[in-house]
Amino acid sequence: MIIQVLIPYEMLVQRLDEVITKTLHPEIHFSGATLDCCDAGEVRRVTEALRSNGITYSFHAPYMDLTPGAVDNKIRKATQERLEETLHLAAVAEARALVCHPGYDEWRHGDFKDLWLRGSVQMWTPLVEEAEKQGIILLLENVFEPEPETIQMLLEAVDSPHFAFCFDTGHWHIFGRTEVDEWLQRLGSKMTEVHLHDNHGERDEHLPPGDGTFDFGGFFSLLRMYQLSPVFTIEVRGEDALRIAFERLTHYVQA
Repeated sequence: MIIQVLIPYEMLVQRLDEVITKTLHPEIHFSGATLDCCDAGEVRRVTEALRSNGITYSFHAPYMDLTPGAVDNKIRKATQERLEETLHLAAVAEARALVCHPGYDEWRHGDFKDLWLRGSVQMWTPLVEEAEKQGIILLLENVFEPEPETIQMLLEAVDSPHFAFCFDTGHWHIFGRTEVDEWLQRLGSKMTEVHLHDNHGERDEHLPPGDGTFDFGGFFSLLRMYQLSPVFTIEVRGEDALRIAFERLTHYVQA
């Protein structure tokens, strides 16, 4: 079982020795601002230090303002350029996977789902082809999606073993309107990662599992029932919260 921790790239650089000493496996987040100033050589050196100490890692792409399925071609092109930059760094770093937000928003795209899907297929297809060449898995993470249909349609339209799904517990708890069981039934075969954090169903609080109202016991029971063994990435705020999350995750996995 692999357990990762979401860490911004800048923090990883500042605390690299500590990450290595504690054997933390990071999911390295790159914001747009980070992409504008980070050096590919530094990224290579940092990730080589992780690898040489037996630490695995993945990347998380920027998401603020990005719309991969934008109807406006110029907006979609700008989004594609950002994701291409991140994929290039992931290839330089030999990252296992790159997590991305699909950008579907029912309030904006609900009446234009076909246009959103068409634009998404156009944007993701060349990215997936490049990911295949680099041996990287691109993962779509649920955010505002009320049900799994749009992500399922996109994964089926761009059919590749290098295009898969990351289930986010906190996002589902706020925006999901269908049961977790349905998500796992429809997307479990493509689910290779899970983002673990909790909330009270209203705000994206990023609490340790058990501090909110998401049913983690039931969730892990479903994972066992469907025989799913994803990579787990903890997404909480603060070092105390991280320690608690590790302790509780161990409990849920062993239950």
